Parts: sequence; C-alpha cells; structure tokens
Amino acid sequence: MKIFPIVLTRMELRNTDSMGEDEQQLVQTAVDAYLGGAVVEFSDWIHRKQWDYFHQQTKNKIGKIRVQCPMPLDWPVDKGMEVEVMQDKWLHKISSEFKQIKKTFPTQYGRQVESFDYDFILPYGTWEQEREIVIQTLERLDVLDRSIYSRPPQILEYQKNINIDYLFPIHSEAVARTIEQTTNTITHKQRYEHASNIFNLFDASKKAHCWVVMENHNLNDDMIGLVSEKVLYPILYGVPFIYVGNQRQRRTLARWGIHPNDSFRSNVRSVVEQMQWLKSIFRDPKLAQQWQDHQGETIISNLQVLEKLPDLIKAGN
Repeated sequence: MKIFPIVLTRMELRNTDSMGEDEQQLVQTAVDAYLGGAVVEFSDWIHRKQWDYFHQQTKNKIGKIRVQCPMPLDWPVDKGMEVEVMQDKWLHKISSEFKQIKKTFPTQYGRQVESFDYDFILPYGTWEQEREIVIQTLERLDVLDRSIYSRPPQILEYQKNINIDYLFPIHSEAVARTIEQTTNTITHKQRYEHASNIFNLFDASKKAHCWVVMENHNLNDDMIGLVSEKVLYPILYGVPFIYVGNQRQRRTLARWGIHPNDSFRSNVRSVVEQMQWLKSIFRDPKLAQQWQDHQGETIISNLQVLEKLPDLIKAGN
C-alpha cells in the first residue's frame, strides 16, 4: 500500500488561528492522497484546524492514517478511518541511548545549593512562536535575570504574532545566546546530536537550582500531544525541572508516569508566576536547600520511568 508522508507544521503556515490558502492547499494534498487509497502518514505535528479540515473532507470515507502519538479524544474520527499510532522513532532512539548512558552517567544526588550560581537553566531550541511568547515574557519581566539560558535571534518577520495580554506585544530585538552565554550559534546538526549534547550540558546543569523544559508548541492546546526529547535531559541528570507544555503533552507525561518537580501550568502568566515563586525560594539558602532535598522521590521515580520509556514508546503509548 502506498504511503503518503506529510509535515504540516512549517513555520510560515502558523501565523493565524484560521488556515491560510497555502496551508489549506498543503492539507488538501493529504486529503487527495487519502481519497486515492494511500496511507497518510502525519510525520510530525497536527493542529486542530488542520485536522478539522482533513476530517471534513474525508468524512465517511474508508482509509488509514498514521500519527506519531494517540489522537486527542475530543477530535472527531470516523469509524471507517483506521488510525495507527506509529512508534515515535526519534524519541525511541534517543530514550534508548539515554537509557544506556544512564548506566555509567553520574546522576546528581545530594545537590547542595551553595554550589549553584543560577536560578534556572533553560535551553530554548529552534525558533518557535509558542516558545518565543514565553521567553520574551520572561525576559521582559526579568524572571531570567539570574539564569542561564539559550535563545535564537529574533525573527522580525514573525514578531507581529507575539501578543500577550494587554501589556504586550513585545517588540523584541533579542540576539542569539547560548548556554555558554555567548552570541555564537550552533549548527542544525549539532542541535540534534543528543548523545554528545547530554555530556556537553552536564556541567551547566550542576550550577542551577531548576531546569526549565520548554517544549515544542508549548501551551498551544490546539496541537496534538507529541513530546520531545527535551524532558529527558533533566531526568537523566537528576535535576529538578518544571515543564512548559500543552495540555496533551502534559497528559502524555502523566500517562508515562513522568512528573515535574513543581506542578504543571497551563498559560504564560501562570508559568511566569511559578518561576517567580521558585525564585523567591531560591533566594533563601535554607528554603532553597529544603526544596532541593524534597525533590529526591520524584527524581528517582522519573529515573525509573526512563528505564522503561523505550518500551512504552515502542508500544505506542
């Protein structure tokens, strides 16, 4: 049977709440393939508006699709449509590598706050609208004034879409910065060399109270719940972390048994308030050490999940 792979999340397609002409034409190619008898393989993310169009155009037509993670329960799926949840080969590969690395990796136990120089460590990744909204808010409100973080340079063409409440939009002209606090940028290839990056970031992880996992398409509840490798870093390090993700990503982590070290938040404001609260704790050495000591049970539990995660992903969970 013919396979029709498609990627729907090109940056230039995702600037409005409704589909533009180019985006609709792209989704229509998947519709045409499905109606032509091909198995449509959604190779990455799907937005709710894209799915609604695809579903409407293929309604009551028998066929098959493949997706990277379970379909949201509130998204319509016809009885005649077979949905296969593919093994997330990328995350399965990385989680398997990390599982092997864990056998010899010096997981941090007994972390002492007097050795910390920073509140948070926050690796950003590639430019993305949802990440940019969060990072610009954190920068504007000085939440990251004593943190170590990376970010790509601002893409001014997309800046008009960074709107947050009544205080914004923020007109940012931020330049690139790395965890090493330089303006250098890493190559696309280096960004995905996780088997070596896990060692490159280890020293930096030892200098911060808490890791911030800035997930793909975070806080956008119209996206499916695909989880990236970003959450695996602090788990392997044994570093407390908070998780900035959308509703379905949060549900995916809960289904696997992965828990952040402070509860999930669901919007930009609550993320900012969470980090400001934690900052106030980190400023008091006694409270900071008590908070750190309290994280051991969650850290050990997450490490145990890391052991079985490749099998969970392989099973399509």
